[in-house]
Amino acid sequence: MVKCPPQGVYLVDGARTPFSRDLRQSSHSQAYTKLDLGLMTAQSLLLKQAFNVSQLDDVVLASSTLNKNIDLGQELSRRLQCKPSLIPHTFSAGENCAIQALQYAYQQIAFNQKSLILLAGIETSIVKPIALNPFLSQWIREWQRAKGLRKKLKTLNKLHAQHFHFFASIKKEESHAYLHQEIAEKTASYFSLSAAAMAEYVTLSQRRLKYAQRNKLLKNIVPIFYPDGSSLYRDEDIINTDPESFRKTIITGNPPTGIISKASITQATDGACILLLANQEMLEKYNLTPLAKLSEPSLANEDSVIETLLSSNNLQASEIDYWEWDEISAAEVLALEKKPQFESIEAFQSLSHVNVDGGSLSLGNPNSANKFRCILQLASILQRNKANNGICHFSFSNAQSSALLVQKVEEAVK
Repeated sequence: MVKCPPQGVYLVDGARTPFSRDLRQSSHSQAYTKLDLGLMTAQSLLLKQAFNVSQLDDVVLASSTLNKNIDLGQELSRRLQCKPSLIPHTFSAGENCAIQALQYAYQQIAFNQKSLILLAGIETSIVKPIALNPFLSQWIREWQRAKGLRKKLKTLNKLHAQHFHFFASIKKEESHAYLHQEIAEKTASYFSLSAAAMAEYVTLSQRRLKYAQRNKLLKNIVPIFYPDGSSLYRDEDIINTDPESFRKTIITGNPPTGIISKASITQATDGACILLLANQEMLEKYNLTPLAKLSEPSLANEDSVIETLLSSNNLQASEIDYWEWDEISAAEVLALEKKPQFESIEAFQSLSHVNVDGGSLSLGNPNSANKFRCILQLASILQRNKANNGICHFSFSNAQSSALLVQKVEEAVK
């Protein structure tokens, strides 16, 4: 039996919300839900298409902070009025859920199982409930039983700092953000990166974002309108680059080095990004002009993932025109030029072709939405600069990385 080669997978279009810490709410309105953000973005994207929503084969959703009380993918599909037979797929297994969703969608199209897929990444910040440790719980019970001012004061004197130590430790639980802070500090220390150098790179990222905003280079952003009449139509400039923000270092690891600061680590924000993927048949049927062709995302050790991706696509690093690096930290990006596998890549020596419109350090990082944003923005950069090849790279806290090739579409395919 002869195996058919995989079909091409094309990025037809995409849309995203602005990225902001206060995206879901304004001072005079109630908070938007994840479903609201997904619907606004998906409807804006689908209204531009030449086909009806009933033609979608799948809705694939990624979110690392899903509410267990609602199947967000199913509800999004229902509210978009997709065909009843469509069974949406939701991925929420941690930090790399977006790559899992992307890989699933890619394989469904590449191996002729699906033809037209809506791929969504939605993230919102979650305020964790207060957790009480046994010491504090016991103290609260004693406080409640104490009668009279004298006994209350005596009980109050028993309140000890140890009651809060356990809570302080669980705030540093195996969260991805905290692990990335530790990795950033170790990276900065190992490669002798100074706080000043990291501050300079953050300022560069911020400056690139402002230039892109000013010159309308950030495409496909869906404005968010609030009931009070206000709106948000551009990404928030979330990094404060005054000198004081870089002097306040983050204490991580053992022993801590005090090299990195909060400004040199990407910050979590709200955001949604939705991509429309299709095969060649759909391009021809609906006369669609794709933004780019995508490779299957590779997943490997962080030091070999780029080599794996280039090898599987028969390319050399010198043939890559632009890079979109997810910028988990300034230390990660600055360390690239010092690593043996990247020292021959000119882009990482000058950073002139890396995150040219600003990266996660200036935009913020709503995990899955940001990964899809990187793909969408890189496709736009290739079109704008008439370039052929670009690579998106994503880091995870488990020492693995993922990389994806984004390519210009040949005229014959359109």
